[in-house]
Amino acid sequence: MTKFLHSMIRVTDADATLAFFKLIVPDADEAARFYADVLGLDCADRIDTPRFRERMMVSPGGSFTLVLIQWTDGRAITQGTAHGPVGFTVDDLDAVAARIEAAGGRIASGPFSLGAARILFMTTPHGHKIELIERGAAGDR
Repeated sequence: MTKFLHSMIRVTDADATLAFFKLIVPDADEAARFYADVLGLDCADRIDTPRFRERMMVSPGGSFTLVLIQWTDGRAITQGTAHGPVGFTVDDLDAVAARIEAAGGRIASGPFSLGAARILFMTTPHGHKIELIERGAAGDR
């Protein structure tokens, strides 16, 4: 099972809940296939308008949504560096690593160990940095 780990966003309002995170992609359907093939996310909803297309990706049983948005109005999009990677926990890092390149992504670094966890950084076909963490057994944390 894949779970969203953290987004490095601080919420100071106790009544607020982080519900989704958006990644801008050049092709929403292609990106949705990548996240389905590599992380097992399901496309829970789709929105298609003249200005944009969105694919809402969720992990089975998860409460967080990764929204893939494709602008279709011709605007130029460039990736900045003022953000960290989106993080997911996975049950089997080696199995996910085997699927990354087959799905068009690449392993940027890892896997490596950090305490009881194993970590891998990947780059999606659209250039997004994703951090994957396989946590150790409960007694190892």
